[in-house]
Amino acid sequence: MPITRLLTGPVALVFSRQLYFTGVQSAGVVVLAAALIGFGFVYSFEAVLSLSGSRALQVLAVLAVRSLGVLITGFVFAARSITAISAEMALLQVTGEQSTLERLGIDTRLYLLLPRVLASVLGVAILDLYFLATVLLTASFAINGRFDLGQVQLVISAIAPRLVIAGIIRSGVFAGLAVLWVQMFAVGRRRSFPEVPVAASEAVLQSIVLMLLLEAAYQLLTPRGPF
Repeated sequence: MPITRLLTGPVALVFSRQLYFTGVQSAGVVVLAAALIGFGFVYSFEAVLSLSGSRALQVLAVLAVRSLGVLITGFVFAARSITAISAEMALLQVTGEQSTLERLGIDTRLYLLLPRVLASVLGVAILDLYFLATVLLTASFAINGRFDLGQVQLVISAIAPRLVIAGIIRSGVFAGLAVLWVQMFAVGRRRSFPEVPVAASEAVLQSIVLMLLLEAAYQLLTPRGPF
C-alpha cells in the first residue's frame, strides 16, 4: 500500500478517530490524575521529608519525568484505548468483517492495525506532555498559591533533556507495542460474541503487565542519578 493511501481515505479516518480518542478524549483523566499527584506529592514531600517548596517541586519533576508520566499515561491508555481497540478488533473477527477484507485482497495489517498503532504512539506521547505540564503547574500552585511559570521553567531546565525525551518516547513505544501485543495474544481468533469482552479484559491486563515489565527493564538498564 503506497504511503499516500495511508494519509487519505478510510485508513486516515481510522487514524484520526483513534488519535482523537487516545490523545484528546483521554486528556481529562490524565490532567486530573496529574493535578492530584502535583498537589499530593508536594504536600507529602514537604511534610514527611521536610523538603522546601522548590526542592519538593524539583524532586517531583524528576519522578514525573523518570517514571510517573509513563506509568500514569500507560494505565489510562490501557484502561480506555486498549479496551476499545481489543473489543473492536475482536468484534471484526466475530462478525467476519476482517475475513471479508482479507478475501478482497486488503491487507488488514495496514488497513486496520497500522493506523491504530501509529495513532496510539502519537496519542500517548501527547498524553505524556499533558501529564508533565499539569503536574508541574499544579505543584507550583500548591507551593506558591499561583501558577509560577518561571519556577517551572527553571526546574525543567535543570533536568537533562534526554530524560524528558526518553520518557515521551517510552510512552509512545509502549502504546505501539501494547496494541501489537494484544492483537496477537489477547484478541487472537475470537469466534463468538461472548469472547469479545473476554478479549478486552485480557488485553487490559496483558498490556499493563507489558508496560510494567518494559518500564522495570528500562529503569534497571539505565544509569542512576537524580537528573
